[in-house]
Amino acid sequence: MEHPRTVCMRAISISIFLCITVSIFSQSRQFYSELRKKYTSENAVYVIRKENAVIEMENNSPVIYSNIYEELLLLTDQANDYMEKEIYWANFSSIENIDARSLIPDGDKYKTIKVKEFKPTNVIAEGEFYDDEKAYKFSYPDLVNGAREVLSYTERIADPHLFGRFFFKIFDPAEEAEYSVSVPNGVKIRYKLFNVNDSSVKFTMKQEEKNTIYTWTMQGPGKLKYDENAPNVSYYAPHIVVLLDSYTINGVEKKVLSDTNALYDWFYSMVKYVDTAASSGEKKLVDSITGGAANNLEKAKRIFYWVEDNITYVAYEDSLGGFTPREGALVCSRRFGDCKDMASTLIEMMRIAGLKAYQTWIGTRDIAYTFREVPSPMATNHMICSYIENGRIYFLDATAKYAPFDFFTSMIQGKEAMIGMGPNKYQIVKVPIIDTDKNELVDSTRLIIENTQIRGDGKFIAKGYGKIDICERLLNYENKEKKDLLVALLGKGNNSFRIDSSSFRNLADKDKDLNIQYKFEINNYIQRDDKDVYINMLLSKKYQNDLIENDRQAPREFEYKNIDKSVNTLQIPDGYKVSSIPDSSSYKNPLFGFKVNYRVKGQTLICQSYIYTNTLMLNMGDFVQWNKMIHQLSKAYNETVTLTKQ
Repeated sequence: MEHPRTVCMRAISISIFLCITVSIFSQSRQFYSELRKKYTSENAVYVIRKENAVIEMENNSPVIYSNIYEELLLLTDQANDYMEKEIYWANFSSIENIDARSLIPDGDKYKTIKVKEFKPTNVIAEGEFYDDEKAYKFSYPDLVNGAREVLSYTERIADPHLFGRFFFKIFDPAEEAEYSVSVPNGVKIRYKLFNVNDSSVKFTMKQEEKNTIYTWTMQGPGKLKYDENAPNVSYYAPHIVVLLDSYTINGVEKKVLSDTNALYDWFYSMVKYVDTAASSGEKKLVDSITGGAANNLEKAKRIFYWVEDNITYVAYEDSLGGFTPREGALVCSRRFGDCKDMASTLIEMMRIAGLKAYQTWIGTRDIAYTFREVPSPMATNHMICSYIENGRIYFLDATAKYAPFDFFTSMIQGKEAMIGMGPNKYQIVKVPIIDTDKNELVDSTRLIIENTQIRGDGKFIAKGYGKIDICERLLNYENKEKKDLLVALLGKGNNSFRIDSSSFRNLADKDKDLNIQYKFEINNYIQRDDKDVYINMLLSKKYQNDLIENDRQAPREFEYKNIDKSVNTLQIPDGYKVSSIPDSSSYKNPLFGFKVNYRVKGQTLICQSYIYTNTLMLNMGDFVQWNKMIHQLSKAYNETVTLTKQ
């Protein structure tokens, strides 16, 4: 016999479907024509997207039933692009009452064809070993221009910490997007709108006898563009986050996500029973690693490097196990683990060595929220170790295998970290952003001209995040991939650029700058006539014509602040003199800029360029100045030097 709740929810879903589809059948072809004119450049439009979350008390605990309804109208012959559909869920939730059907135009009416098969599959994200996320995959049948896809289903969320968010604008346009929450008496919620700066989202609240219904509606939200180098959509797409604040049972209020204290209590409940008792094997291992260390900082550094070098990072997500680390002893014996496991191992080993180390919850830069804005698991997707020495916090993330001790991963720069220091005790601190001059690439060349060819010796120095990225790839790539990487990294002039030889220093040394010595040639680069030689001395052209389009919706994100320097020194051929060099050029802004200058020194001509990016993100208000810089920089890239025969 079915649970009454299931029968009730199915009845609600069917009644919603019938009410809306009756409305559909009553609409004429005029409706299609109107939307086709309105969305002339679109292949499809959502007539409506709705999600109604119903909070109910079951066994004295809140459970959320999210009822989703979507109706998509196809506007062109590209119907097959919309045929495949997936509904996702994880182990802490379940999907019920799926109803999907195609409505095919048939004169002034629609012919209904129901989807018959919903195939459950496991979803493994790229780079993950295991993921508990699952999906129902299905296909809408017989789609044509003018058809509609109608979908309704219910997601049951068993843990109230793991709900709820709704995006009003997605990558297909919609006539209307609506989100509502039905809250029973005795339950409190909190909510916050993001990226909504006007009255475009209409809010209503309806008080009923046993429930309060909160509704947010956005008419004609449009659609998101796929912009390159964009951050996660949570940074710029209009959306709402709703948290279950607390609920009252038998006169006692129980907090869920009322503030950061409640969030930390929940996080701590996931780790407090992890066995951190040191085994004799762990003690012996730590002693062997730290023996002879001059001080605590040296001990910490050795332990960090041991974990980086000996524990392989493997992404592993398994329901609420995604919040619970495994014991350090187990991780050490297996030699692999996810971010929580690597953090747990670092902490255990450091504590064995008498160091102050703590579990730390943090959101990567894929997450737009702070813990105070959204005191929810939504604000975090990563765990690291925080080591404290002489009042300084070292944020240690061993998932970056080639990072030096004082370089945390670039993905957590500027993010809030919640450092767990025991029951009811934690700190929220902001991870710093690595200074621009610590992420520097310097390419210095000495050039000689041979007819229309350039030959050169180069020295390339990389430090900071650029060095980490290059070393990781060079140490793991096969020979062909390494050659391709070097050409992409050191390439200059034109596509005839060729590396004749190369050598490396400090490739596997995490604490020293990478040094690449190389010899190269560039064919057909020099222009010449009877008496003059023309050469463009700016051999590498970062950001050339890299203008931001006027219709861009998203901020532009950079992985890290950085500086690119190049120094190209040309040996002036015998019998020639420099007769014309470009004027110096520069652009200076607090967030970005460049300098290019030329000078003659004896029988050499030296061209220096310096480009800096002093931000992790450009917002809309920065785009005009960025484009102004790019125009000036691209103009400088087109300048040439003239050498004249004496």
